[in-house]
Amino acid sequence: MNERPPIRHFAIVRLRKGGALRFLSHLDLNRAMHRAVRRAGLPVRYSQGFNPSALIGYAQALPVGTGGERELCQIELEHPLPADEVHRALAGALPEDLAPVETEVVSGETKKHLSGLTVAEYEMELSAEDAPDLSALQRAAEELLQAGELPVTRETKSETRDVDIRPGILELAVFEACPGRDASGPRLRMKLALDQERYVKPSEVIECLERRLAGLTGQDVRLHLRVVTRLDLAREYARRHTRGG
Repeated sequence: MNERPPIRHFAIVRLRKGGALRFLSHLDLNRAMHRAVRRAGLPVRYSQGFNPSALIGYAQALPVGTGGERELCQIELEHPLPADEVHRALAGALPEDLAPVETEVVSGETKKHLSGLTVAEYEMELSAEDAPDLSALQRAAEELLQAGELPVTRETKSETRDVDIRPGILELAVFEACPGRDASGPRLRMKLALDQERYVKPSEVIECLERRLAGLTGQDVRLHLRVVTRLDLAREYARRHTRGG
């Protein structure tokens, strides 16, 4: 008779990574989180072997220099704790620009609770210098959404191939610059698919926008990004306990 896997306990933490800390590499972020859980005194589960390490995982590393409003982090616990207790402990152990905004505690037989991510949401601020006309940018975005296909060339270590990214662009909108931010130009908001069949990179959407703007204006157009923020990563999972900031 097969035994059922043991029940495991996880704190699922959404982090805000901003300010100067958006320049942290993924390795630096991992070091910061390991130190924070030690300072917080959380009952974190450790790996086995000669060099045990706290079992902390993340969803899709951000490029260096990119901020995030709701970055997902998974911390495996030795035993369940109330979500608000974990949230307060981490908030007191992390710097202001790397702070928890929501914490959930879930339990189950699975080894990971960050699988099944399907959507990423981004906001991008363009530099005010050489920014395209807002109406032209809005029209280019509308035409992308109306397009039957949007081919781009995608390179990997093993091959170069053409990919149609249109099915993976779930939402795309253009907004005016943020009031009071002199260096900020128009903003782009996009939701992109993460599943293997429809996966789209933000840079590929920018490439298609540049091509469409060139067709509209008759000029070579380059969109210069000032700030890129991943607002959220979305998936469905059973909620147990939640503490929101």
